[in-house]
Amino acid sequence: MRATKEEKAIREAFRKGEIEYLPKSEDKKYGEWARAQAKNSLISLRINAGDLMALKAIASKKGKKYQTYIGEILHREAMKLA
Repeated sequence: MRATKEEKAIREAFRKGEIEYLPKSEDKKYGEWARAQAKNSLISLRINAGDLMALKAIASKKGKKYQTYIGEILHREAMKLA
């Protein structure tokens, strides 16, 4: 099985020492956070057709699915408010 671009980037960052394994003492705290993040909600959203086409084009250039890309944008904006 081939690694995705994201997996390759993670592997390279680990090799460079930019990231490290999570200590077991921190595992429970961050594990609970990760499980909470994994619970996605399904929504229906009306969006201007031109905006959707632009978002799809940008997502394609980034090598992402457009729904994933839109979710990332929404998450980034939500975190600014938190």
